Amino acid sequence: MTTPRRSPRATCALLVLALLALVGCTASDGDWPVDHDLAVLCSNDAEICRAWTRTFSERTGYDVTTVRLPTSEALERIRHGEDLPEFDVWHGGGSEMYVEAADEGLLASYRSGESEGIPAAFQDTENRWSGVYSSMLAFCVAPQAVAELGTDIPHTWDDLLDPALKGQISTASPRTSGTAYTAMSLQIDRLGADAGRGYLADLYGQVLQFTRSGTAPAQVVARGEAAVAITFAPYCDAARADGSQVDVVLPDDATEYEVGAVAVLADAPHPEAARDYLDFALSADGQQAGTTSGIEQIPTRSDLPDNLAEILADGSYPVIGASLTERSARRDALLAWFSEEVER
Repeated sequence: MTTPRRSPRATCALLVLALLALVGCTASDGDWPVDHDLAVLCSNDAEICRAWTRTFSERTGYDVTTVRLPTSEALERIRHGEDLPEFDVWHGGGSEMYVEAADEGLLASYRSGESEGIPAAFQDTENRWSGVYSSMLAFCVAPQAVAELGTDIPHTWDDLLDPALKGQISTASPRTSGTAYTAMSLQIDRLGADAGRGYLADLYGQVLQFTRSGTAPAQVVARGEAAVAITFAPYCDAARADGSQVDVVLPDDATEYEVGAVAVLADAPHPEAARDYLDFALSADGQQAGTTSGIEQIPTRSDLPDNLAEILADGSYPVIGASLTERSARRDALLAWFSEEVER
């Protein structure tokens, strides 16, 4: 394990001002309070973030402040805020990023009693993070928009390369979004390193505009700005439940799932409250709290119905993909390729 590099003390005053400015822009529950019992950095849909922390606060009486950032941006915020720790808990976002954070010494080891309900495959062996929900990667499709383009609804990844869909696909940037990185990594598993990058270059040429967050593409399609989004299925389901004319399509050839995680941060200003929050997030009640947002995610606890282990064992989804460790190990190289070949 490597020890994270700390910023010089002389920069502290400037960092304070910068961090306060950032918080003012991103805090999802109002201004950053002077006094709070717990600060949660959340990398999920904003409504889910609010449902999690609201339920925890109602159960415990803690005053909770929440800031929402896409997964990759959240990891960078944790890395660069270490001299002036802002957050106690990181909740949500793909566990690949948590693997990186753990390897850099940014996460605290804590074995919750609630961990017993979660299969070992969805937890860190050193108790630095635990998986608490999952979702399947899907296409969120507006059938009428696709029909007006004179083509068919896509059912495979190659279907997204249809010339009729050029400029009609919405996806997040893998540099900021764990959702988009899951889709990127899947193509390497599906086609191999060289062919996978070739496919990605063609796919990214079809994209209307890269969003920051992996939850946003479903809303882009719901607003009629694109015909197809690449996102996790629950976000499209939620848009449909809100009245948007969109359908969820699980690709026939391959899909992948995320294991969304939670962790206590190594420099948590309120470690006891952070451990209480982790107990809640891992519990059955905590894993079901997000459903009040209208977004249904797959629980990881084996004592809850339709949990991730059951779904994977069922074999009804064409899931392929590398282990979390492999996905994490290839991330830097893939993102460097994306910056050099796609964003330039």
